[in-house]
Amino acid sequence: MSRADRSICGKVSGFRALLAVGLALVLCRTERFCLGDDIGPGSQAMAAGQTKKPAGTAAHAKNRPHVPVVESDNWTFRPTVLVRRGSSQGTGTIIASLDGETLVLTAAHVIRGHGPISVELHRYNLGIEHQPSVPGKWPRQVVAEPVASDTFADLAILRLRDMVALPFVARLGPEDAEPASNAGLTSVGIDLGSKLSSWNTQLVEVLWFELNDSGTDRPFLVTARIPEHGRSGGGLFDTSGTLVGVCVGHAELVKGKRMGVFSSVENVRQLLRGHELTSVIERSEARQARLARNADTSGRRLTRPSRSVVTPTEATHEAGIP
Repeated sequence: MSRADRSICGKVSGFRALLAVGLALVLCRTERFCLGDDIGPGSQAMAAGQTKKPAGTAAHAKNRPHVPVVESDNWTFRPTVLVRRGSSQGTGTIIASLDGETLVLTAAHVIRGHGPISVELHRYNLGIEHQPSVPGKWPRQVVAEPVASDTFADLAILRLRDMVALPFVARLGPEDAEPASNAGLTSVGIDLGSKLSSWNTQLVEVLWFELNDSGTDRPFLVTARIPEHGRSGGGLFDTSGTLVGVCVGHAELVKGKRMGVFSSVENVRQLLRGHELTSVIERSEARQARLARNADTSGRRLTRPSRSVVTPTEATHEAGIP
C-alpha cells in the first residue's frame, strides 16, 4: 500500500462520528447497455491496482488470441452476471444453484425501480464460450424474482426458477470473516454495462455506519479504489477467491479522497438467515463439493498410464476347468 493510502487508513477512524450521522454514497448505477455474447475476462494474475481485461465480444473473437481461464475464475468471474430492471442495470453474483432454484446476490438499489427483473446469462457463465456451436440464442434473459432485500445494507437476493443447476457458483465467506486492514482484495463487476473486469485494491477499514441516513448501523468494507458505474452488486473477493463483500458505491470519507464502499458478507449472511435461505446455500455448497470430488477422481484416473499389461483371469480348458 502506498504512503497516501496508509495515511487514509489513519484518517478514516477519525470520521466515525461523521459517518454515524449519515453517508452520501454515489450509487454505481447506469443505463442499459448490451454485452457481447462471448463476454469473459482475460485470465492472468494481476499486480495490485491493475485491471483484468475482458476477453471481448464474438465479433472480435477471430482477431484476438485465446486467453486461458484460470481455476479461480470459476468462483469469481464465471458466477458474475448482468442484472436488469427497466432501463437500468447492475452486476450480480450467483451464490447458490440447484435444479429449479438459483440465487443471485446484488445491490438493492439496482432493482429499486419498476418493471420486470431479469438476469442475463452468457455462454461464459456456463463455461461453453469456446464451443463451436451452442443451440439457442445468446445471451439469454432469465426472469428473476426478488426474494430478500435489506435497504439498510443495500443488498438484494434474486431467485431464478425453472432451469437446471448452473455449474459455477461463488463461495461465500463465513459471517465472522472480516478481512484485516491493508488486506488485498479483488472487485469483479460489469463496468458501464459492457465490460466484465476485475481490479485489485486494499482494504482501508471495516466501518459501521448508517447508509444514507438509513437509521441503522451496518458493517461496510472501505477500499482504496473506487468502483465504476455499473459495478454495483458485483462481488468483492479475498485472495482465496472467497466473496467477502458486495459493491454498493463510493464516498468521500476523507476530504478530497473518494473510496469504494462494499456491503459486508456479514450483512449477506444475516439477510439469508432472515429469509430462511441458508439451507439453499448449504445444499448448493454440498453439490459443488460433490462436483469437485468427482472432478478430482476423474483427474486422478487420467494420470494413470494409457496402456497397462493386465493378466487375464478367465478360466480355460487348458487350466483343467471344464
